[in-house]
Amino acid sequence: MGVANSLKCLALGTLMAGVGVSVAGAAESGNTQYAPGSAQFFAGQIPPYPGLYFLSQTSYFNADQTNGDALPIDFDVRAIAETMRFLFVSDVEFAGAKVWGQLVVPLVHLDLTVPFQSDSNFGLGDVVGAAGLAWYLDQKQTVIFGVDVAMPTGSYGEDDFPNIGLNHWSFQPTLGYHYFDPQGFEFGTTARIIFNTENTDTDYRSGNELVIDYAIGWNFDKIRVGAVGYYLQQLTDDTGPTAPADGNRGKAFAIGPSLAYSFNPALQVSASWQHDVFAENRAQGDTVWVNFATKF
Repeated sequence: MGVANSLKCLALGTLMAGVGVSVAGAAESGNTQYAPGSAQFFAGQIPPYPGLYFLSQTSYFNADQTNGDALPIDFDVRAIAETMRFLFVSDVEFAGAKVWGQLVVPLVHLDLTVPFQSDSNFGLGDVVGAAGLAWYLDQKQTVIFGVDVAMPTGSYGEDDFPNIGLNHWSFQPTLGYHYFDPQGFEFGTTARIIFNTENTDTDYRSGNELVIDYAIGWNFDKIRVGAVGYYLQQLTDDTGPTAPADGNRGKAFAIGPSLAYSFNPALQVSASWQHDVFAENRAQGDTVWVNFATKF
């Protein structure tokens, strides 16, 4: 695989996949159908009151280095994404938990530059549907379980540059926990395993991945300050005719500050910046998130 093609695989991971800009060099063309770090303080949190909720997440990602090293050649990737999440919490209970579901619709504008080639693309990313259960242990603690299904709805062509869609499915069981004190400590985390199917156009199958999102902070009346980020570890090798012999496994850790303001319990704005502290087989950069959440 030449330098330009290798960089494409690293940079194309900035595609919107599910709920945010996903940055990956491991897997075919960075085929991670979840955006690590996108959960932020929403990690492990499902509202306890039935109804329809809306979350807008606008994100910007930029990277010009891989595996912690700046490259002495043209390599730059910039992605702006708007992800719309529609969450429905029902009044139906099962096993002591409330049943919920959501639909995640991403729109992505991607600019990619590698040696001898530069272009941009805009379109619908891979849509995600999810369903799950939420247990409210007390007024401060929530445990959730759900399964996300990412669908190949984004535009894709084997020879297109760059692609928005990823041309495969993934199934993502997720377990989360959230602790919330409105006048004190707050902590949230989710752990998910991503099971990828094969890209039928290239016969390439990306390895399965573990992603742990986390958030820790403190509430001062209507204001919350804290830190958010993620850890990613690819668990199995990539397979296929063009898969590297070493399995192409990715690993990364990111952290950064977060600030939120709640106008009322049903209306909140927040923002965060996350820096990739280290990365292996992945593009390494920075992501800024601006979030708006409300209840219809």
